[in-house]
Amino acid sequence: MDDARQDMDEAELKQRVLYALLGPVAALALELGVTAKDTAELQQMALFHETRRRGLTLAQASDLLDVSMRTASRLSKLLKENFLSPDARHALPRRIEFMLWPAPLSEARIFQVLTDVDDPDEVSDALAVLVEEGRVERQVGRTVTYAIAGSRRRLVRDQWLSRVDALGNLAGNLANVVWARFFEGDARAFARTLTLRVRERDLPELAALYEETLWPRLAALDEAARGDEGAVSLDLSVFWAPYEALRRSPAPNSSEEESS
Repeated sequence: MDDARQDMDEAELKQRVLYALLGPVAALALELGVTAKDTAELQQMALFHETRRRGLTLAQASDLLDVSMRTASRLSKLLKENFLSPDARHALPRRIEFMLWPAPLSEARIFQVLTDVDDPDEVSDALAVLVEEGRVERQVGRTVTYAIAGSRRRLVRDQWLSRVDALGNLAGNLANVVWARFFEGDARAFARTLTLRVRERDLPELAALYEETLWPRLAALDEAARGDEGAVSLDLSVFWAPYEALRRSPAPNSSEEESS
């Protein structure tokens, strides 16, 4: 256990970490006019969705979340009707692409590993998307396998669901960092936030820093690790925004006099 945690009760640490993460959700919910009831239901769906990602049955999810089977069934229905299809359509191809980086895999093996995917046709459809976009190649042999295409490609899809998928990736990486740093003491997890001043005319340099320097170097490191069984899989997020941009925004329906 990390020595820094010895002066804080485990239960208190868990609550404080989760509360810190819920702060941005609360700020966005207020700004978007989402009610407490709707926010709570979304949180329940997110919890249930995570149990499905981990391959739990409906009964197991009900027990773990301490909700009735009726509630679990309702959450399952809401999830499928509102979120699961878009999530699978956009996130699944990316997940499969990442799985294929170490070595080619058959469609059956991919489906076997993806315990939260119930329908093998979803895997077939995702592979078809990857092949069509040139990100994955179909290799015919004794067994048909799929492998990463010869050259690294970066596809920028300016669609709202793709942006939401990217947001999920960012939030998921944040969760990984929090878990590693607060509960595992893993020194490989790194997090820094720097608040700085930048002239308006210099903002394009931030994008150029990523496009011209950071991305090519990261792509080269990723390529060098291909086939190395000792390679460490990492998520890396780089982002910036005006300081407290959301909290500077006035609350919905509030007058200037009330906020002053």
